[in-house]
Amino acid sequence: MSLISSGILGSSVIFIVIVFLLLIASAGSIMTYVIIVIANRADPDPSGKRPMAAYLFGGSFLLLWIAYVGSIIIVEALVNLMRSNAPSTNTVARMVVVGFLMVLVSGGAHVIHRQRGLALSDSEADPSSPTKRVMRSYAAAVSFISVLITLISAMVLGYLIFQLVAPGVFGASGSRVDTLSSIIVLVYIIGATAFVFLTHQALAPAALRLLARGTSMPSAAAHVEE
Repeated sequence: MSLISSGILGSSVIFIVIVFLLLIASAGSIMTYVIIVIANRADPDPSGKRPMAAYLFGGSFLLLWIAYVGSIIIVEALVNLMRSNAPSTNTVARMVVVGFLMVLVSGGAHVIHRQRGLALSDSEADPSSPTKRVMRSYAAAVSFISVLITLISAMVLGYLIFQLVAPGVFGASGSRVDTLSSIIVLVYIIGATAFVFLTHQALAPAALRLLARGTSMPSAAAHVEE
């Protein structure tokens, strides 16, 4: 119980928990992604593009989350300056540089892989082509992780808000400023994750998106006609 309590109270520990959950979810989703690709290997692939599509979207998947974690490191380092036990400016500078390099290098590589993968997918006219299935599997895996992170972060954020209002009741170990700094980090995590989710949901047809409105699911007959 004390370990759970400390994870709720400190922004650094919250960040570590989120990263661990992210890595676990990523590993599971990568395995699911690989299984989906391997399961389709018996289907015809006249263009021979499926292996390259799997590489491009698989690389985009990993690079996206590395850049995502790097951005959180930057925010975490800057927000830590607010805390009562704030680290030295040199420590903060080192953390910011590490996060910035992760965002710059991995983010740039992610954009290249994603754009090339989407170009490969768009070159196929058939909506059920192997490359388009790989692309939609990638979008689904990213969306799943985004929802998981958002749900966990929202629950922790809710508890921290109660701590901010009534620190004595909910066992806040630090000052209200410390709690506020943790809230800021979690608000950023939720916002960044929502952005990732929405940009990847846009890759799916409107009727298949989680937040689709006023659209019906496509029927099997309509899919065959396409």
